[in-house]
Amino acid sequence: MQEQFMLMAIEKAREGVKEGQEPFGSCVVRDGKVLSLTNNTISQDNDPTAHAEMNAIRKACKTIGSSDLTGCEIYATFKPCEMCMEAIKRAGIRTVYYGAGPGDVEYPSSSIELSVQSGITLDECLNLVSVKYSPL
Repeated sequence: MQEQFMLMAIEKAREGVKEGQEPFGSCVVRDGKVLSLTNNTISQDNDPTAHAEMNAIRKACKTIGSSDLTGCEIYATFKPCEMCMEAIKRAGIRTVYYGAGPGDVEYPSSSIELSVQSGITLDECLNLVSVKYSPL
């Protein structure tokens, strides 16, 4: 079954390439049933978060009417990036299958340096978090 789901993701990636997208596909599966099958749509959507995995998670959540994808597996044609891995974890997905990874090809790494500053209106921001996560 794993190979079948990966082949579906590969075919979806190929469809995306024909539409001018990057060559990535993904699907979310629960109990042998495909909940979503998507490709990368960054160029189409003008959205740098529209990776195949993110699209698959969004679509699977809509399919089941919940943000909890516990019990699901995700298949990706390429190793999910850090953003996608975090979304996978937050969705409750505990099994990730992927085909190729950065070590398998000459894949460009990001050389962008970020300036990150914290503590801006710290108390107010902490108050927001404490309201949501305060013990009952």
